[in-house]
Amino acid sequence: MSKSIHIVALDIPYPLDYGGAIDMFYRIKALHELGYKITLHCFEYGRGKQSELEKYSDNIIYYPRKKSVLDWLSKTPFIVKSRSSETLLANLLKDNSPILFEGIHCTAHLNNPKLKDSIKFVRCHNIEHDYYNSLAKRAKGLKRLFYSSEAKKLRAYESKLSEATALLAIQKKDLDHFKGINPNTVLLPASLPELEIKNNIQTEDFGLFHGNLSVSENDAAATWIVENVISKIADFDFRIAGKNPSDTLIELCEKHKVKLITSPSHEEMSHLISTAKVHVQYTDQPTGLKLKLLNALLSNGAVIANSVMVYGSGLDEHCTITDSPKAFIDAIAVARKSEQTKAIQKRRNAILAQFNTLNNCKVIEELIQKEVT
Repeated sequence: MSKSIHIVALDIPYPLDYGGAIDMFYRIKALHELGYKITLHCFEYGRGKQSELEKYSDNIIYYPRKKSVLDWLSKTPFIVKSRSSETLLANLLKDNSPILFEGIHCTAHLNNPKLKDSIKFVRCHNIEHDYYNSLAKRAKGLKRLFYSSEAKKLRAYESKLSEATALLAIQKKDLDHFKGINPNTVLLPASLPELEIKNNIQTEDFGLFHGNLSVSENDAAATWIVENVISKIADFDFRIAGKNPSDTLIELCEKHKVKLITSPSHEEMSHLISTAKVHVQYTDQPTGLKLKLLNALLSNGAVIANSVMVYGSGLDEHCTITDSPKAFIDAIAVARKSEQTKAIQKRRNAILAQFNTLNNCKVIEELIQKEVT
């Protein structure tokens, strides 16, 4: 078997404006650096064709994501049904290269008899039914009904992952869950860029929450932080940065004089993360690994997070963990006054070792070699 691989991406993994795109993109880049010829299959629904992906892929094939209302009534989860493509199946059958399905979303053909002899991996970005249950708790009306229905369908559908050659879990807390479905489950940490730490960057006395604000989890987190923490602190420069904030969040930030940086460029976001004295991280959704937390931990500032944010990640030792509004306020006051240069350097070295994308992606190469020998 030649050193080649099919990668089926749930979305176009560029630009790098949300965690899933970052994870997929840098895995593609790492496998390219490991010598793999990559056929990249992308479902397109708004992001458009991306020439940047041509640097790391020998062939890119785009497929429309079909969003029919009738598909909502299917027993198959909508996120899977809408990415079911007979053209994709035909293209996967053109050679016997291993297949990496990026997310349960892409697995409509995982158990197709025509692929029974193929090496098939599934990247598990989340325990998806938990994620959709969390979305349902926050949503109202038809959205809540859809998310609840999708969660039930995903829980039932998940057993199909048993027929994959291996599953690739993103964090330790997910391992036991997926091993219960498929014993051949391994840990593959989030894929990140090779980061150059700039030790000469000086932090400034401001706090930061960053994330994709169009995602309800991040919108709710930013809202909680402003209402319960920042609004109680006098004379603190606090900034929220992210893509497409809601009108409600915009109004809330104006009310409490919080600087909201809407859809910053990659360079602007990197500068904010690097120079913030304090990173405030919060979520009420214990699903998936939060890449925004990793970005904060690789910065020059202190990181304050709630216990749900770090749950099952093994990253709690690198953060100040607190949950109540008062504890957040107290932790921010301490962080603003302290200098932690040595501790922060130690923290960043530990994170860089754990999330070395090129080394971590060798687990895929090892799994392939095991199957072909």
